[in-house]
Amino acid sequence: MPRLSTLSNPTGLKDLDRKIVGIVIDDQGATPSYSLVRLDLTEVSLPPQAHVVVIARRGNAELRVDHGAVTDWNKGFIDASELGTDGVWIFRVLLVLPDSPKLLAAIENVRPQGLGNSESLIALEPADLGHVPWEFIVLELDGRGVIRFNREVYANSGAAEADTRFACLVFPEAIRQLAAWHTQNVGALAETHWEPFKSWLTMHGVTDEPLEDDPPEEKDKWCRSVVSAFCARNRFADVLRGQITIGGEE
Repeated sequence: MPRLSTLSNPTGLKDLDRKIVGIVIDDQGATPSYSLVRLDLTEVSLPPQAHVVVIARRGNAELRVDHGAVTDWNKGFIDASELGTDGVWIFRVLLVLPDSPKLLAAIENVRPQGLGNSESLIALEPADLGHVPWEFIVLELDGRGVIRFNREVYANSGAAEADTRFACLVFPEAIRQLAAWHTQNVGALAETHWEPFKSWLTMHGVTDEPLEDDPPEEKDKWCRSVVSAFCARNRFADVLRGQITIGGEE
């Protein structure tokens, strides 16, 4: 019997495009974790009882996780601390039937998008702002925002990022404005290009979303919860207090 070509597919396995998958990672927190935020199967015919299985690899370590049914898979962040901290992240996404060894479909060599900090969602760029220190702009179609800082204060984005006080004082307000924009554009978090921000919210423990008919005070409360979670994660008050103390001693 002739040897089967590596291109043959006797099992009927569907090799799907990586573009239908979105995986984000958080390797800046206490424990490395990942989230399967997107899996677009609208053009794929699968049994409704099929499950999503993610195999995460980092270096020589591997983690296999069943995310549940394809119709309602687990989008939360999965603890991947057993993979360690060395090596490049790479993922396989498998579609299987429960209690069956046969694969229905697979997506290979999926590269994740990092979500280590706010800079993955907010960019910095210099601008001529006169006496205005900085301003924030929401790039709606990009699913992110931009802090435009006064080029007379900082020569470039590297200089702005290096200033701890700038980060402590400016980024929380930028996050608040981004959250406030979403309270006025309810439903945007369901759009594909806003999935990284939705995952960022989940990473910070914010799992609810503003509603169209929420009163203004509820929307303000939601914005405050987003900012509070962001500041707590980055311990901005402690960092800023440390900078002030150092400055006083000098």
